[in-house]
Amino acid sequence: MKYKPDQYIISDSYGIYYVRISIPVWLRNAFGGRKTLVRSLNTSDLRVARRKRDVIADEFHHIRQIAEPPKPDSLQDTISFLKSVAKYAKAAPKASAPIIYHCPSLNKMLEIYLTHNADRLKMGTLSKTRKAVELFLNYLRKKDVELNDINRTTVTGWLDHLRETKAVQTVANYLSAMANILDLASSRYQDAPPLESNVFRGHKLNTAQSRQSYEAFTDVEITKLISAFNELGEDELRDVTAIAAYSGMRINEIASLKSENIREVEGVLCFEVTEGKTRNAARLVPLHSAIKTMVLERCQKPHNGFLFYRASVTKREDGKRSSWHVNRFGRLKRDILPGQENKVFHSIRHLVAQTMDRGGVGFAELKPVPEDRIALLLGHSRGETESFKTYSKNAASPVELRQYIELLRYPEIENQ
Repeated sequence: MKYKPDQYIISDSYGIYYVRISIPVWLRNAFGGRKTLVRSLNTSDLRVARRKRDVIADEFHHIRQIAEPPKPDSLQDTISFLKSVAKYAKAAPKASAPIIYHCPSLNKMLEIYLTHNADRLKMGTLSKTRKAVELFLNYLRKKDVELNDINRTTVTGWLDHLRETKAVQTVANYLSAMANILDLASSRYQDAPPLESNVFRGHKLNTAQSRQSYEAFTDVEITKLISAFNELGEDELRDVTAIAAYSGMRINEIASLKSENIREVEGVLCFEVTEGKTRNAARLVPLHSAIKTMVLERCQKPHNGFLFYRASVTKREDGKRSSWHVNRFGRLKRDILPGQENKVFHSIRHLVAQTMDRGGVGFAELKPVPEDRIALLLGHSRGETESFKTYSKNAASPVELRQYIELLRYPEIENQ
């Protein structure tokens, strides 16, 4: 068997290492029904993480070897084994979980929260929760704090402090993360702050008012932007913008593309979006004929697997690869299209949605693209019924979706 030096080791966006081991079906009862064993190694040093991993893995393998049921060679052996198990089950005392009498501190509760949600939440989401705790303790100038010592006045002061340097929506995300930690504590510990008295809930941040209403770009503006990027030698930004204009994909979905994400399905070359902003983001988007050559050329010369160099060297705590592209696009757009502050990269998605809803560009007789197909291509929710959410998730063929994608046309770009 090939030796894997980092077997069982994973890390979050902060570089903190964890050990993650799959638990066999026959051993899961001993672990409360969990499918995986996840524990923080509390280090960002890979060498230290490996040593700690070895200790945990050795002990786990030892326990697994002791508890593993024998493999009987005959029917009689099987019957004998089952009888012995029955006798043991009657005689064995009932296993009891260790009793924790007191509600843990914030840092300890954070680790419990991360472990509790390791199989359910994305690593990026868990990293943001860790960041929220870090910012809160930095504000208090403490290494840790008891949950019952946190009051609403303290939280309000923290929020006011955050709003001095961070967007309201970002503050709201941190607040929600802290509230979730206290909710979990309330559900597990008798002496934790009551659920109805969660001091991280009930704060009115007016996030809806903080969001700007962005307008869609026009065909002329998209053409002007892509042409200008080409003249400025901004090849990467030009190609990222072109993919957005011909697919409607989000900027981080584009920046995260790897060569392996370009797949042929049912004879149609597609972008494969594996994950994203919402659970509906995972989808197949047919590759438009106008950008096919460019995309395939980038597949031939990837950067550490990524189609775009800047994405390959970008390392953020939340795992996003598009920060350079967002900032660069914003700066250049202000020079190319002055006075258009209400138009950002996301405005390209608005244009794509509008174009499909109108039935394309220069196709007077074509009917608008069905709304659920537009939602499918853009990675939006298609409906609240179970029929749409589960059974009809992959109902549309790439062959059908390709005809809708081909409605996106920018003649001045294509004729260059």
